[in-house]
Amino acid sequence: MEYNEIEKLLNRYLEGESSLEEEALLKEYFSKPGLPDYQNEMKELFGYLVEAKVESAPPYDVTSELNALIEKEWKKESAGRFRQVYAWAGSAAAVLVIAFGLFQFLNKPDTLAKDTYKDPKLAYLETKHALMMVSRVMNHNTAKLKYLAKVDESFEQVQKIAEIDKVVNSLKK
Repeated sequence: MEYNEIEKLLNRYLEGESSLEEEALLKEYFSKPGLPDYQNEMKELFGYLVEAKVESAPPYDVTSELNALIEKEWKKESAGRFRQVYAWAGSAAAVLVIAFGLFQFLNKPDTLAKDTYKDPKLAYLETKHALMMVSRVMNHNTAKLKYLAKVDESFEQVQKIAEIDKVVNSLKK
């Protein structure tokens, strides 16, 4: 490489305008033996940079750990954000339920019984008729229950036989 090209690259490097490829060329140039004395300073600088890079290179991949850490923190932050949304939604739902309940409670119809007949005698006759109909249905259905008395009698006889069986078994022992 020519002296002028090296000087241009070196100036670009010192100004902070060089690319990675140009820096690699400078490191390669200054790592060669047999450089003039006035370039010893730069040779030492680039030698130090090569050594420092080798020494400071971590044995693990920092970017993957940083990405994992960023991902973890983002999940924590987004979970906290969603937790607030859930809290607000729950509060809004509770307010709506309470408002709906109050609305239903305040607008319920009167449940008090009102007279449907103006004439009390007619109301009495209709009530008597309804009660007689209920009585008829109950009497008809309770007539079928008389057979339960016979079942009850048979259970009493079985209990007497069970008591006799206990006495006989106790005497055998």
